[in-house]
Amino acid sequence: MESATRNLGLLALRALWFAVRVPVFLFLKILEPLVTFVFSGLALLGLLTAFFYRAYGMPHFPFWGTIALSLGCGAVVMCWQALVHLFEA
Repeated sequence: MESATRNLGLLALRALWFAVRVPVFLFLKILEPLVTFVFSGLALLGLLTAFFYRAYGMPHFPFWGTIALSLGCGAVVMCWQALVHLFEA
């Protein structure tokens, strides 16, 4: 009897995971091109701006802050793709 209860509980958890996973996956997958385009563009723009102002010699430009922000934008894209992969399986 214990095995049947355990199997029923596992089946309920699996159905709940499926009910949550599919809508979240669809939401993430629909927004993936927009998120990737925007944050990749911001990362590239930030890096180019930081290196341009560094080469130009701006004295009070936050070079490392801009680099960190650009790397953060790249990390957002990587995390988004990891979430899509998590909910896809």
